[in-house]
Amino acid sequence: MQESEIRERLRAWILRRSQSKAKTELKDDTPILESGLLSSLDVAELILFIENLKGAEVDVDDIEPEVLTNVNTIYDGFFRGEAA
Repeated sequence: MQESEIRERLRAWILRRSQSKAKTELKDDTPILESGLLSSLDVAELILFIENLKGAEVDVDDIEPEVLTNVNTIYDGFFRGEAA
């Protein structure tokens, strides 16, 4: 899967899960928790979605909170070097 497709799928998933009334364009550097797009309760579901995209389990003990800041940090933390 190409980087652009992974990023698009992440943005689409975040917007679908968002409880925010104002669904504006989600940029890759938009803070997803700070901006209220996702709640801390959505993080577990996000990790499951990331595992689905990767096709591999994610060791939650190794996740640093900063990696879930925005689409850029998610991509860099979980997919960099793995995309075709």
